[in-house]
Amino acid sequence: MDSRKEVAMTRQAAIVLALFAVPPVALPAQEPAPHSTLLTRVTNAYPAFSPDGKSIAYMSNADGDFDIYVIEPEQGNRVRLTDAPARDGTPVWSPDGLRIAFQSFRDGHSQIYVMDADGANQRNISNSSSNDEHPFWSADGSRILFSSDRPGEGNIDIYEMSAGGTDVRRITRTPEVETYASWSPSGSRIVCRRVLQDGNWEVVIMDGNGGNARTVSNHPAEDAWPVWSPDGSRIAFASYRSGSSHIYTMDADGSNMRRLTAKQGVDDRQPWWSPDGSRIVFARYRWFPDEPFYESSEIYWIRVQE
Repeated sequence: MDSRKEVAMTRQAAIVLALFAVPPVALPAQEPAPHSTLLTRVTNAYPAFSPDGKSIAYMSNADGDFDIYVIEPEQGNRVRLTDAPARDGTPVWSPDGLRIAFQSFRDGHSQIYVMDADGANQRNISNSSSNDEHPFWSADGSRILFSSDRPGEGNIDIYEMSAGGTDVRRITRTPEVETYASWSPSGSRIVCRRVLQDGNWEVVIMDGNGGNARTVSNHPAEDAWPVWSPDGSRIAFASYRSGSSHIYTMDADGSNMRRLTAKQGVDDRQPWWSPDGSRIVFARYRWFPDEPFYESSEIYWIRVQE
């Protein structure tokens, strides 16, 4: 890794570090800066724990454009892994922790890339003319799940491919949009966000081959960003059912729903479980007063008490 890519711990890193040292009730209250004084709209988003739970990968525009970073909250170390002139985002670790899959627009449209965990050997593995997004590894690291708008095949559906980009298979064939899909730990089921034809978002679970799909969130508000717990028994997701977006968990059949975050005036999105299932990391978005644009987003975590 080029030492020039190593960056000092910034305000964003300090917030994550501080949150690992305090219980969720002590989350610091931070008021948005006045619009007139805001110089940079910094977005830190799509956090994902490493398999050993010691690091978090995420996307950030802290240095200008969106790149992939890794932070070690307990040590306060933050390293930038990508430095392309286009947007890189949605990083996810391979199960062995040796690689990171992510999506990048460096080819003019979104493609799935894989790199070593230190940022080396970045390579496009989807190599398509379509928009391929939101990668997720299988439990054995041999395959990658993703969403794509491949031409002639409807709208945005779920696909899978080998970790090298070969053997692409289409999983869903619906008139709706399916994104942000992930396999259950056993690989027998998939959870995703489905955009219905009436515009609502729901959390949907299906068999690994796309069959037997059923909605488990069942609410007129938007539900999105679902991800399985490490044991496959529960799903974390974000929902707007309380007015703004907050983090919830539910059993895999949609029962036993619990709200984990409740701060008003912010939107909590993109949850991700720690490997032991004890914590959920997420992005918290803050907004300009009276304007439909977010001011910034930071990475937070909260303990899961089932």
